[in-house]
Amino acid sequence: MAGGVRMTCLRLNGYTLNLDQAQLFDRHGQAVELRPQALAVLLELGRRPGELVTKLDLGARVWPGVSVTDDSLVQCVVEIRRALGDSRQQVVRTMPRRGYLLIVDAADTAPRDVRRFYRLAAALAMVAVAIMLVWQLLLPGAGSGPPKVHNRMVADVAVLPLRVLNTSQEGSPDGNGLAYMIASELARNPDLHIVSTLATAELSGKNLSPAQIAAMTRARYLVDGSAERRGDRLQLHVQLIDSGNNRIVWSGRFEPTAQDLPDVTETLISRISASLGATVRESDRAALRSRAPASLDVHARVLRTLALTMAPSSESLRQARQELELAVRLDPNYAPAWTGLGLVKKMLIFGHHDPGLSRQDLPQAIADVRRAIALDPLRASSWRVLSLVTDAGQDPESAVSAAERAIELGPGDPDNWVVLAGALHYAGRTQAAIEAFEKAISWNPVRPAHYALYGARLRYSVQDYEDALRFARECMDRTPAIGVCKAVWLSSLIRTGHAADAEAAWPALVAAAPSLQTYRMTPRNTPMALAVDEDLDRLRKSNTSAMAQ
Repeated sequence: MAGGVRMTCLRLNGYTLNLDQAQLFDRHGQAVELRPQALAVLLELGRRPGELVTKLDLGARVWPGVSVTDDSLVQCVVEIRRALGDSRQQVVRTMPRRGYLLIVDAADTAPRDVRRFYRLAAALAMVAVAIMLVWQLLLPGAGSGPPKVHNRMVADVAVLPLRVLNTSQEGSPDGNGLAYMIASELARNPDLHIVSTLATAELSGKNLSPAQIAAMTRARYLVDGSAERRGDRLQLHVQLIDSGNNRIVWSGRFEPTAQDLPDVTETLISRISASLGATVRESDRAALRSRAPASLDVHARVLRTLALTMAPSSESLRQARQELELAVRLDPNYAPAWTGLGLVKKMLIFGHHDPGLSRQDLPQAIADVRRAIALDPLRASSWRVLSLVTDAGQDPESAVSAAERAIELGPGDPDNWVVLAGALHYAGRTQAAIEAFEKAISWNPVRPAHYALYGARLRYSVQDYEDALRFARECMDRTPAIGVCKAVWLSSLIRTGHAADAEAAWPALVAAAPSLQTYRMTPRNTPMALAVDEDLDRLRKSNTSAMAQ
């Protein structure tokens, strides 16, 4: 530290790290428990606040004489961030491929006499808390302890599905699809964190008010509005609302034709970003000027299919494929249509929802997405879908690379981070996958339904079968069309000692989803896939024996 001042206590996001006592305290002066390795990493960073501490240096000091992988260090950092409520990674910052640095609160960067004042104030506060605790213990009914303090993880913006007026008109837009497109463009801005539109669509479907959605997602700002098709024009009314006081920060009304959509999108995103104190980079402006659809009919078809894939079922996915195949015939140069078509084909193939498609058709799905990227290489959603449709079992690093490109183009979109988590999982980088997944869910207090599938896979892969069982059950309940959820749930039941329950549940699950009878988990070369397939074979054999008797 400058001037040789040694700071024995550091303030980190309101928490206190006491270097002398080697202990982290929360905002109420209570000790925060960390694994010894995670605490050792935090102390090493705390001894050099504001300075880069390399991975090599941390490894040598925390695990002297022991060869460890990066995953061990990453897991420690994940635990530290969770303990500090550092969901945005602003306290423990990652310096890619180099190491980490610790950022202390502003009070700890003040002159020495000011720091002395803060330490005195903190000490007085701790005394006051101690007195209050003693007083509470003297009251009747005391002894249950102070209430737990939950970290408040805040997402900046939630884009609500736009209300669609005059829905009876042919070619009306879809409000969920419009919200998805607006959110995707806002997510290009690294200064903004966007709640997944999958979550806001689900909440809106429950007839919750905007204020209720803001409270549940903990979004500071809401984007709300309406849309109406009027001939060859799309009338849009959009407003930005401060959920803290319900004040309308900005509102705008537009009536674009299909050819006007790129310019209107640029104006819309620039106005919203400027109102939030964020800037739209010139490279992002270029991305916003992507090619317009040939007509509003093409645009409407793509919007409808976006909504259909948010809550997938066999019927909705087949319908989405028909809509998109017509859209690309009407306009073969509209990138979002090709992206959607590739994604829907992949979902139909892996879910066994279309007898006309098989694994042999996967290269064509990948080719559809690559065509979209060739038409518009700056769309984050196309790169995200490319990661999803890539056969991660055969080429996991390509899936990781595509997901990383999606994050470069849309760093504020949690869906990009979830897809990166899935790709890293297939690549065998489990701890890094868990870190990416936890970052995504920290922005979504109400997580989208399909996030549960990623959670189930990740927890199962580290043999945390209890949590895998919980995530898989949620996935089954919220997305019943996804067969892998049932497979992981059944296998987790067996591995938590409830094989009899799995055998009892098997007939009903197969009756509801006949494809489960022949389901094989992919990719087959991972320990998780082999374990799940082994358990499913056991259930098939047991059921066959029972029927024979």
